[in-house]
This record gives sequence, C-alpha cells and structure tokens, in this order.
Amino acid sequence: MILPSDVRMIYFGSEDVLKNQEEKEARKSKLHHATMIRRNSEQPINIYLKLANGETVKTQSDVVNFIDDIVLIKGGHFIPVTAILDIE
Repeated sequence: MILPSDVRMIYFGSEDVLKNQEEKEARKSKLHHATMIRRNSEQPINIYLKLANGETVKTQSDVVNFIDDIVLIKGGHFIPVTAILDIE
C-alpha cells in the first residue's frame, strides 16, 4: 500500500494495463461511481495501480474528479487512467 501523496513520485508506463475493451469500460464506470461516492460521503476508495516495472500497488484515497484519461485524487495528485487495474 502506498500513500496518495507518494503517487506523484511513481513512474507509470505508457501502455494501458488493461487490454480488453470490456474491462476498460468497467474501469470507466467504476471511476464515475467513485466520483459520485466522493460527492456524497467521505468514504475512501481503493485504487489498484500497475507500475512501469510491472509491480502492482494499492492506494486508498478519495477520487475527486475523473477527466478523460486522468484521475485527480485527494491532495491534488494525478493518476493516469491507463495505470489503473481496478477500483473498489
């Protein structure tokens, strides 16, 4: 598990970690849902990320906004959507 503030120090790969279009659509849906949760409560979300070196890590944060290919989490840190494996 990494802290949301450590996200700014992580190097993400340039390729999408998901290859299947259905998985990508499910990820997008979960991201939209996560932004709705943020608006209605302070419940943090688990975000599973895949790093450029292939390592998988988890961070727990509020999803503040989701815009096209970038996710903004609490603290003003950005995560590329293509690095997100799953959201719970």
